[in-house]
Amino acid sequence: MRNKKLITLLIVVLVLVVLAIICGATFIVRHVDAYSYYDNPQIEEYDKKIIDASGVKQNSSMFFVDEADIKQKIENAFPDVEVINIKRSFPDKVTINYVIYEKSFQYKNGDQYYQCYLSGKIGSVSDAPSAGYFTIKPSSATSTTIGSFFQSEDGKDRQYIDTIIKFLRSKGLVDFQINRFINFIDFRRDGYVYIRTNAGCSIEIHDNGVDFIELLERGYAVYAKMDPQFTDVVPTRGLIKVYPNLSPAATDSVQCVYLRHNQVEYAGKVYTDEGYYARYYEEASQSA
Repeated sequence: MRNKKLITLLIVVLVLVVLAIICGATFIVRHVDAYSYYDNPQIEEYDKKIIDASGVKQNSSMFFVDEADIKQKIENAFPDVEVINIKRSFPDKVTINYVIYEKSFQYKNGDQYYQCYLSGKIGSVSDAPSAGYFTIKPSSATSTTIGSFFQSEDGKDRQYIDTIIKFLRSKGLVDFQINRFINFIDFRRDGYVYIRTNAGCSIEIHDNGVDFIELLERGYAVYAKMDPQFTDVVPTRGLIKVYPNLSPAATDSVQCVYLRHNQVEYAGKVYTDEGYYARYYEEASQSA
């Protein structure tokens, strides 16, 4: 009886060894592909670079493909790339899906300007502002290391930038259009986000820490003339002020007003690159 059990155990072990050998010979990496959904003239060139940076070796075991390690290697090699996912297709294929980020914003730290991709990673540094980037004015410390994120993951400005970019993408804007839409964003005034557009109109959001997306939605809707209340407005000048409505009797949680130059019912503030309250519109005797 004891010999039978031993023989049975040996047979099981032998079967497992044979299966391991068969699997090891069958499930090996023979194909590594990389692709991106975004249309970019450099995609084909990047495909090869991404594969080379991934560290995935031909004829290595499919079972030892480490997705987290591959993602880290690629993103460390390319600050403008984010790996979306890595897929193992048995028996022998590994596919890497990635995004190439366009250049996005810059900020001043000391005497130099640091240019970032939309991922938030620093891609370059210059002695003067660079064309093709909108400017942010951070409220807290920023990094100066190429390839690192401009601010830590819990940095408030980084969270705001990420939210604003994702919101504008949800409205159909691609990366370069976001860059063209924004002139600068100022985070220095506590509780406020001030967005200056390249069209000339500005959006000031008084954030209560809870409803930022709703506030941004309302301000952008006015700017884009999507709100029926503002169908006759061409917001190329002036200021859109968006803030939480804290009135107990309020039926709407958000208040939004548009202040135009020389509009009789408002005396709105106009902000410039030099800072807040730089200039004031005078109340006109007649509406525009």
